[in-house]
Amino acid sequence: MIAAIGLCCSVLLGRWRLAAVASGILLLAVAPFLAVLSLIGLATGAVLRSTIRLRAPNDDDAIIAELAALGLTAGLTFPAAVEAAAIAVPGEASDRLRRAGRSAAVGGDDPVGDPGLFVVARRALATGASLLPAMSGYATALRDEERSRRLAAARRLPVKLLFPLALLILPGFLILTIGPALLGSLERLGL
Repeated sequence: MIAAIGLCCSVLLGRWRLAAVASGILLLAVAPFLAVLSLIGLATGAVLRSTIRLRAPNDDDAIIAELAALGLTAGLTFPAAVEAAAIAVPGEASDRLRRAGRSAAVGGDDPVGDPGLFVVARRALATGASLLPAMSGYATALRDEERSRRLAAARRLPVKLLFPLALLILPGFLILTIGPALLGSLERLGL
């Protein structure tokens, strides 16, 4: 009863983790087998959620670098292209980029928190190279790095899926295949 009240209150208040705990306690009191199965499902979901990410932080950096390169091809200056890219991609990466842009506009150099885009631009300006190929190369490098990270995560996925396979599917398979033969042999022995 207390778990049911806690479940209703936490759902109404929007506290979903507390709602999950209350529903787990309620399920444990009503049907312990289902509670164990749901706990296994939650653990499997947590493993898969940690493995599969839809968008990584480097992905924003690559998009910003590509948009800045696109702005440079459109004839914008570097600060204007970076600002347009930061506006187009909201998030932590654009906030870092804006802070670095303000710091560079004031004249301060903050190499610790400096985004890679400004490092590439400074290197290109110091060597006299064109900004556009440098920005495009930086975006390509970020994309390649992200692709290799995702491929490595995809290669680890079958190993992580062995746990739910062995825990959920294999016992049922063994019961269905070995169970009837075992029952038949026990019946023949008269036990």
